[in-house]
Amino acid sequence: MKEFRKVPVHRSLTRQQLLAGCDRELFFILVLFCGLLIMSGMMSMYWRNVILGIVLWLIGIPILAKLAIYDAHFKGIVFRSVRYLKVYLPATGKLGGLNPIKHKRWD
Repeated sequence: MKEFRKVPVHRSLTRQQLLAGCDRELFFILVLFCGLLIMSGMMSMYWRNVILGIVLWLIGIPILAKLAIYDAHFKGIVFRSVRYLKVYLPATGKLGGLNPIKHKRWD
């Protein structure tokens, strides 16, 4: 019997694209938010906005990098689980209360 041909796949084709060790979209959202805070603080002379933007930048990058190390697809998993909350029924027990929530069911 003929053997299948083995072709090596480079890791860069299957890995998530990261920027500064963070997910690209979350990185750009953080850059945009911190940049807006800093620019608004500089324009209106609210120096606490500038300091807040710099502090959020210095704290946010390591947090996003740690999330990317934990799971590179973290953002997609969180968004999908939030989207599926409307579809799947939650686990309910005896402590569900007197007025149970009516959920959408597939019939």
